[in-house]
Amino acid sequence: HRYYSLSYIEEYEQAEWVAYILTKESIRKPNVPRAKRFEKDPMVKNGSAEYYDYKRSGYSRGHLAPAGDMAFSKEAMQESFFMSNMSPQLIPFNGGVWNELENLVRDWAYKNGRIFVVTGPILNDEISKTIGKSKVGVPKYYYKVLIDIDNPEQKGIGFILPNAKSEKRLENFAVSIDEVEERTGLNFYDYLIGEKKQEDLEGGFNLNLWPMDESLYNQRVNHWNKNN
Repeated sequence: HRYYSLSYIEEYEQAEWVAYILTKESIRKPNVPRAKRFEKDPMVKNGSAEYYDYKRSGYSRGHLAPAGDMAFSKEAMQESFFMSNMSPQLIPFNGGVWNELENLVRDWAYKNGRIFVVTGPILNDEISKTIGKSKVGVPKYYYKVLIDIDNPEQKGIGFILPNAKSEKRLENFAVSIDEVEERTGLNFYDYLIGEKKQEDLEGGFNLNLWPMDESLYNQRVNHWNKNN
């Protein structure tokens, strides 16, 4: 699509990864209204999952490329509501710890200028069941991998989170990008950086370079978790 790319897996009727660049410039733009309709993705040749696959399933249509990251233009917002960008997430997860991480990613992109983001479900054997006529796979875990290749502090980090309500702090889910690659079988940034730089940025992470927000954590455990 114009504002993000994805790799769609027919077996599970969802994307294995969604990738895009999030910039300070896009975050500073006034937010357009949130889209109201979920649409089938016309670019998925064999047809994406459908809106009614999630109906009465107990799972929300969880955005992989968040609507909040795509709120800088009407077209980007509409693209984020393609069903190919959805994955079955428990409501307390989608509105809780996942929401906190999405907000943090926007904060980090604003402070750093731009961040390369890849996010998705862990598929392979990490599927608990299927929902709907399309048999959409329900993942047990989700991931995000972030990389900042701009000076002065080039850095990378990954997160692996269970598809569940959580009271734990986000730093408990932080991992190296290498670990996410091992769990998913994917190689995220070989096109973007050289082999030596990959070793430096993907082999470890420094939480001091990815500051958490205590107010967001408190909001999650005191409000979001109780209202979802």
